[in-house]
Amino acid sequence: MRPPSSLMKSTTVPDKAPLPVDPGPPETYLDLYGLSKPPFSGTPEQGRYTLFGTHRRALELVSEHVATGSGMILLQGEQGVGKTATLRSVAAAAAEAGVRTIVVSTPPNGRISLMQLLSALGGRPSAEEATADGLITQFLAPPRKALLADDLDLMPADCVRLLLTLAQRTPNDRGAPAIVLSTSADLMLMRDPKRPELGELVSLASNTVRLSRLDPTEIRQYIERSFWIAGGTTRRLITPDAMKVIIAQTNGVPGTTNRLMEAVLTAGFARGDPMITEKTVAAAMGPTAPRSRYRASQPSDMAGQLIQIAGIGLLVLGASAFLYRGLSEQAGLGVSASRKLLSSALSQAPPVGTISKERPPVAATVPEQPPAAKPAGALPPELVAALMKRGDQAFGFGDVAAARLLYQRAAESGDGPAATALGRTYDPMFAAPGGKPDPARASEWYQKAIMLGDPHAADLLMRLGGPQHVAPD
Repeated sequence: MRPPSSLMKSTTVPDKAPLPVDPGPPETYLDLYGLSKPPFSGTPEQGRYTLFGTHRRALELVSEHVATGSGMILLQGEQGVGKTATLRSVAAAAAEAGVRTIVVSTPPNGRISLMQLLSALGGRPSAEEATADGLITQFLAPPRKALLADDLDLMPADCVRLLLTLAQRTPNDRGAPAIVLSTSADLMLMRDPKRPELGELVSLASNTVRLSRLDPTEIRQYIERSFWIAGGTTRRLITPDAMKVIIAQTNGVPGTTNRLMEAVLTAGFARGDPMITEKTVAAAMGPTAPRSRYRASQPSDMAGQLIQIAGIGLLVLGASAFLYRGLSEQAGLGVSASRKLLSSALSQAPPVGTISKERPPVAATVPEQPPAAKPAGALPPELVAALMKRGDQAFGFGDVAAARLLYQRAAESGDGPAATALGRTYDPMFAAPGGKPDPARASEWYQKAIMLGDPHAADLLMRLGGPQHVAPD
């Protein structure tokens, strides 16, 4: 008897479905908040530019000059307000319109060399001046071109002299090349006698276009759009109260917004906050107070006391002069009576820095020095470690401003290595990319690091040539 055919077939047991792999704890704030990339990296990307109403007129003027103008204009605005993004947007629009644009951007180390500038003008130059003259002639020759150079105030003298020669030889005729130079420095400060070529170049500008700060509504839109591009939403990630505090601290500068938001996201990751709150903001930036137009509280430092004393003195002198003038104009009032009334008015005025007869003069005029400021509040070790890690990454990427903000928050909480790292960003020996060396600031932070117990700061301070301090026992 033959077995049923169904029994002759071999069957395979299906494999078990693989168990879901546990992703583990988030490694960065990108994992914690579900973002595809850092939303506030500070590096302008294609499609990241947003035209706000505050910048619309400036963009129109620069675009019109690049498209149909000739000669040189300046784009002026404080650092981080959006000059680089504006120039890149203008260059992209001009290229689409068929205008050949040459964009000269500041390299990561914050300094452009003469060779780099000459290369940008269209060649592989050597050091001979004839090569520079040839490139200038090539730039002035048809077809029409436009040169957009960023950060004029950071350029070395030889680059400024080349741009000066280029501007002097560029005619103002229709169809001549257009030049746009951006700067963060005040135009009056650029007329430095030590750099006559810079002042002479600025004087050749036919117009100055100023880029202003954004208003609070535009800053909110900037934050929301940055999160949207990175795959997140502010409604899910930031509470309304925290958003108000952040907007108030940015001062309307997109560059400042990038640094603050990077610090806030890092603090949220270190704290494990699923949503950015006011406590997260305070952990990143320290306690924040409402910004007021006038300072009503009494100043506690010596500078505030001097300002208060000077203000009271001016009020007293103003009231006395007014009283003296009014009394002297009265016909029936003698000089002696006027002096008596003036003396009486002064005697009734609040005492301004008077010396009491019951106290020694030194005790009255030299106030007791206030105690040394305490750290802004100890942070959890994991938050300090996260701030240091993000600071090291930002410093490695050339974003010195963000690195300093992160290091300073950790240093203010009493961390010595953070103070040392902050001092390195100002130390000329480390050639901080994107930052200007400042030996005095470096020495100041090294000394603070020594007082906070970091032994490495003493060697750095010695190499810098600053005053030596012994760490406390």
